[in-house]
Order: sequence, then structure tokens, then C-alpha cells
Amino acid sequence: MATRTWSGTADNTTFATAGNWTPVGAPSNDDTLIINSGSDAIAGAATGLTGITLRVTEAFTGTIGSSTTYLDLDGPLLEFASGGLQAYITGTWTDVRVSGGSNSPSFLDLKGNASTAITTLNCNRLAGTVTLNSSATCATITQTGSPSGIVDVKSGVGSLANVTISQGTLKLASNVSTKLEAFGGRVITSGTAAVTALDIDGNCSVEHNASGTLGTLEVFDGLFSTRDNSADSYTVTNATIHTLGKFHVDSVLNNGTFTNPVSFLGGQGRFPIGSSITLA
Repeated sequence: MATRTWSGTADNTTFATAGNWTPVGAPSNDDTLIINSGSDAIAGAATGLTGITLRVTEAFTGTIGSSTTYLDLDGPLLEFASGGLQAYITGTWTDVRVSGGSNSPSFLDLKGNASTAITTLNCNRLAGTVTLNSSATCATITQTGSPSGIVDVKSGVGSLANVTISQGTLKLASNVSTKLEAFGGRVITSGTAAVTALDIDGNCSVEHNASGTLGTLEVFDGLFSTRDNSADSYTVTNATIHTLGKFHVDSVLNNGTFTNPVSFLGGQGRFPIGSSITLA
């Protein structure tokens, strides 16, 4: 168990080369690895290392891995705030904390296969885009602290139970099995994404463009919209609109199915032309 800092002295690229770290030594299981300077292009590798804590700071302006070869590590903690334009990482991580960093569409790309298994993904003050690709797993996602960052959850991401967003943009193409809490920012669903429970507050905008079912929808303060939903159909099982809520389901396709009556405790509702509304 050691703490090593990237120097790149040996060849500026090979992760496992002892001479690229200070103190000199190849990374080993249970090490803390720090990348906090330079602009090296650090190559990806299937390292097989476990117990790793990896910290990448904004002072590092290089790249990590590539779209064909991801850096593969397992550990309790990945802290990522790179100033570089792209990083490709995979592995089993208990806690992934992403903050600040560069305003890049490839800021952090998490590989789409069973090797990427994350318990908690926490994005704070995010400037760029974090992409969680298909076939990865992640239990919890939290997105706070910056209006410019994007978290892009591709279709086929498994085990996603809880998602919370208060700022930024969340692109969601996978199912959320427990609850999506939208307290601010913008949420855009797509594909077949289904959400068991969705709470909208804090003037958040949720654009449900997916065909998946919303089990329970509560709009306290903000907007739920399906105006751009081009799926053949989507379903909302239970919906309650509160005083400051907006419920805009006036898609030209009229493709929504509402299993139970929509409960209005105030707020605003817009329905497709030709709809029949019954007051109870």
C-alpha cells in the first residue's frame, strides 16, 4: 500500500511503468494514485489492480485511455476533476466523485460493459459531460452544483435505483427502479426509459420523450412535458399536479395513456386538441 504521484518521467504514457511514478514504483493493489500535473496522454490498460484510490485534479490537462482501450481499475474511490478533454475509465468503484473539470463532451467516458460497476456516481460543479454507457451498472446518481454539466445515461445501464438532480442536464435512456428526484436543472428521457416514481420541484423541467411508463408522478414546482414525445405511446399510471406545477402533455401525436385520473391540486394543465376532460 503506497501513495504514488504521476510524473511521466519514463515515457509519459504507460500507466504500469514504475518510472512514471513518484516515488518510483509500479502501481500495486490498494495504492492511492494521484495525477495532478502535466499534459501527458496516459494510455489505457487492463491493469487488474484492486483497492485503488485514484485522484485526478484540474491541474492535469492531458488524456487518459482511449475509446478503444479504457483504463481499467477497481477501487473504493475515484475522484475526478481533470482539466483534460477526455478520459476513458472502467472498473468496479464504490464511489465515483466528479467535480469541475474541463467543458468537454468527452470529459469522462465510463465504459459500457459489465466491467463498469459503480455504486454511487456523484457529480458536483460539473463543467463537461459524464457518459455512462450501455451495459454498465450504477445504483445511485446525484447531480448538483453547476448549470452547464451533462450526465448522459445511455440505454441498457443496469441496477439504477435512485437519481437526484438539482442543476445541469440529465439525459436518461435507462430505467430508474425506485425514484427520480428532479429539484432543478433539466431532465430529458429517451428510448424506452421507465421511471417508477418521479418528483419534480424547484422549477425543474422534465421532458419525457421516452416510451417507458411513469409509475407515480408528482409535480410540485416545475414542468412535466411530453410535447416532443414521438414514441408510439407512453403511459403515466398516477399523476398529481400541485399549485406551482405545469403538466404539458399536448403532443400533436396524442400518444399518452393515463391509467388513472390526473389529480390537480392547482397548477397548469395542457392537453391535446380534441381531448375530453371530466371534472370530478
